[in-house]
Amino acid sequence: MATPAKKAKTAVLQSTADYGTTWIRICDAFIRTDGRIICPVIKAERSIQVFYKLQEKSFKDLLEDAAKKNGLRLQDIQYSKENECNIFIKFAILNSSNDAVNQCKLRLRLMLTEKLKVTDILIDEVQGTEETIPQPIISETDFEMRKLSLCYEKLSAYAGERDDLYIAAENIKAHTEDLRDVYTKFAVLSQNGKGKSFILNLLLLLTADNEEEYEKNNKDRKWPRDIPQNTAVEDVPEKDLLNLPEVVKDFLKTVEDKTKNFGALTGPLCHQLSPVEDIKTSLKSLSGIDTYFSKKKRHCIDPYVLPQKELTGSYQSTTKCIVHLRYGTLYQLSVNYFNIEELQNQLFELITLNENDGSKEVEIALECLKTRYNLLTGQDIFEDNQFQQLKQRVSSPTDITISDEVQKFAGITELYYGQGKSSAHDRLALQAVLRGLTTPQEEDEDKGVEFYKKISAVKKIVVYLPSKILYGEKEILEMPGTDDSDPMAMDFIYNALKEVDGVILVNEFSFKVCATEVKNMLSGSDFIKHLKKDPTNYKLMLLSYPEKSNKWQFGKYDDKEIKKVENEERKKRIEELKTISKVIKMDPLEETLANNIMTSYILPVLHTSILAQKDVPEYQVLINYEDFLKHTGIQNLIVQLDKFVSFKRETQIKEIKDRLCSFQKELQVHEMSMAEANSIEQTWKNKDVKFLYENLNRENLLTDLNKNIKELLKGSVSNHIKETLSGTVITAKDNWNKIKGSITSVGVYSPYFCGKNPIYKVCLYYVFFDGLEDKISEVFEMISSEIKRLIEDYKGKVIQQYTENLSTMLNRSLPKEFVETAIENHLDDALEWYVGKKKRPFNITTMRKLFEESQKRSLKDNILTPNFKKDSLENAKIKTEKKLEYCITKVNDYFIDSLFSLHEERWKSLTGRLSTPKGSSKMWQQLISYIKLVARGRETCDVKENLSAVCKMTNFVCTWTGCYY
Repeated sequence: MATPAKKAKTAVLQSTADYGTTWIRICDAFIRTDGRIICPVIKAERSIQVFYKLQEKSFKDLLEDAAKKNGLRLQDIQYSKENECNIFIKFAILNSSNDAVNQCKLRLRLMLTEKLKVTDILIDEVQGTEETIPQPIISETDFEMRKLSLCYEKLSAYAGERDDLYIAAENIKAHTEDLRDVYTKFAVLSQNGKGKSFILNLLLLLTADNEEEYEKNNKDRKWPRDIPQNTAVEDVPEKDLLNLPEVVKDFLKTVEDKTKNFGALTGPLCHQLSPVEDIKTSLKSLSGIDTYFSKKKRHCIDPYVLPQKELTGSYQSTTKCIVHLRYGTLYQLSVNYFNIEELQNQLFELITLNENDGSKEVEIALECLKTRYNLLTGQDIFEDNQFQQLKQRVSSPTDITISDEVQKFAGITELYYGQGKSSAHDRLALQAVLRGLTTPQEEDEDKGVEFYKKISAVKKIVVYLPSKILYGEKEILEMPGTDDSDPMAMDFIYNALKEVDGVILVNEFSFKVCATEVKNMLSGSDFIKHLKKDPTNYKLMLLSYPEKSNKWQFGKYDDKEIKKVENEERKKRIEELKTISKVIKMDPLEETLANNIMTSYILPVLHTSILAQKDVPEYQVLINYEDFLKHTGIQNLIVQLDKFVSFKRETQIKEIKDRLCSFQKELQVHEMSMAEANSIEQTWKNKDVKFLYENLNRENLLTDLNKNIKELLKGSVSNHIKETLSGTVITAKDNWNKIKGSITSVGVYSPYFCGKNPIYKVCLYYVFFDGLEDKISEVFEMISSEIKRLIEDYKGKVIQQYTENLSTMLNRSLPKEFVETAIENHLDDALEWYVGKKKRPFNITTMRKLFEESQKRSLKDNILTPNFKKDSLENAKIKTEKKLEYCITKVNDYFIDSLFSLHEERWKSLTGRLSTPKGSSKMWQQLISYIKLVARGRETCDVKENLSAVCKMTNFVCTWTGCYY
């Protein structure tokens, strides 16, 4: 965190009529969530600290108004000395009324809550500035986004007739929205039964929006049924679209044909959750958690949202697929099911597995696939004769018939969302749906079978929850356990570890004694490869959750014992770093990498129980039990997650700030006189002249840029890729000759696993594409560099063209620096949008993903699918050998096609940024706006003063994170 700013003071002259002075402390109040648990986090938009920091003048005006109307006068404003958590206001009392201060406090609260979103405030009369109290955590990312949101509002208000400021405001808004759609992903990894779901449930409970927040956040909610009939997706009003449930909005982003009817598209998929009848049992379970700390009494806590294992069947994983957790103001869920082809490919592996193999992996795969076969086809194959008949009858995946019941939901998406009126009702209703998609707990046997069918076909689950630990575009992935998991679950894990930014590995006592399969999963993952290559951009968190042991259970009188945890933490870190260095084969660890590995004990039950104490005010609970809270590891976990997300967004946020502050600079115009500017402004009023110069060569320059990028992709890019792939063919042939004798099952050709089936030691993907990743990276660098060159060339031509246009209008040569000053920032903004940051930006990361997809597609189409059938294994090997070179070289065609699609997508965004809704050039509009300022003598002092204040706002630093002790 940054060093706290110098103490701010506002002083007013004393009056001889004063009857004395008083201090009032104003700060954020802690709120309580379900079960009356104190929430340790507050949103920036609801914080009085943030309001004062960013809108000091408005805050001071409110204070003076409240004071004046109650016989007081504002004398001084001070921050608390340590970390600026509290604001202290000194008032002079101007009359002898004993009630003046109380009336002022009431008026202040009323004014703050009526005019602002700031509702959770503590206002107390105190003796002086030493009486500080703990404050909730404010996320750094949330604070930065709040600043940008306020800056946009202020810039829009200042714009008026100034097109340059209007364009700037819209660009800032677009970039800010862009940031909101990019998630920093954390995977939670462990064996089964180590408490992943339980820990996540407690974190979600601790940081949940309460009933008042929940209702307020959803009061303007639009439901899909509210959208008029026969409305195309592209015609849904923006205001309605913004207020739809996030789960619906995110689904609409995946719809390629925006002309489709909104109602017909979403109607069959959307399900509004019905309120549950009884919520008392759940609330009672949550409300008793305080006894764990106060009476050292174990308390059974019902699952908050995520399903947890019961004692029976505890060996089972509650999570068959990955559950993605995101923030949403409403309880929501989307579930995607495998399509029929994917299910057939998965089940056909039964025919290819050698049941006499004897390996644990094959044994688990057989058991799981037999169960899934029965559920998905309705055919029982548990008896040996039934299994043998199946093998004789089925010769390819297409011979497997998926039951009619399963076909009804195969390949579809289901969207569930609450009603937005009661947090508890919506939470429990969503919990019931989620439980039915993970581990069925139904007593009704028939209903249980129905649930199992869906579980067997589930591909992906995304849950949106109103819990602030997810706020700020964090995404937490609850993974299947690494032990006793079938090949599909293992494939889920491997693929997820390729894309996450951080891994939270949960064990009971130490990573040193963590299960071998967890260490192997981690060490062999792409995440570790990324961490070693670029340690600053990835985070590994080794968390030990020992609360199942009596030694690690603490009550309110164990203050001496809890302090010993600090020493245990130091020992743990030394051992953890030694172990991880061996696991990832880096001894010693690089300092940067070691700094990005967090090691900690966590005691979530203790932390939650302390924050459930009800006998004193919320802030007093934190004061009384400060030592306990320091050693639970939970606050540190919340802060570390937030700091990492903030770091990941630092560059983009700085870019937005730099753009904003560039408009603060005073206009330095020496190349054009007021008379010339007036002349152009008058000429511009002629519609024919206006039309001519707005569109002169504009389309030609854009057409040339489009043409040049396409020629680049199908020319030098394609040639470079072909050359790189031809070298890979030689390596692939050598690899194939070495391993083909060790292929003993046609199962290695399963298209579902794309040549990476975790059951087999031979992975055809790596056989074919060994060493290609490093070589192809050079091509990606070249593409990125060449596209930047073409864009810079276009930029230069636009500036030159506009300079020539103005020179013609002035009948004299005008330096191009004039045009650069006027439009360069806006033009850069628009052109950078072609590369983009949202969804699928045209950057090296996206190119790498597209290339990998192209490798998988070529492998599936040319090698895997043709050979994944009950045929002679030798024939499959012969066909593989014949198609090997074609498969590798064909990757180029798939990749170039993907790049063209990406180009078209980004091109649409670029042209939208360069043009106004009416189709005219934004850049020319900006240039003329600039000339109008020159014509008016650059009388912009008021605007510059306002812009200076906006720019100053962006420089404030969040100093409250982690200060609630």
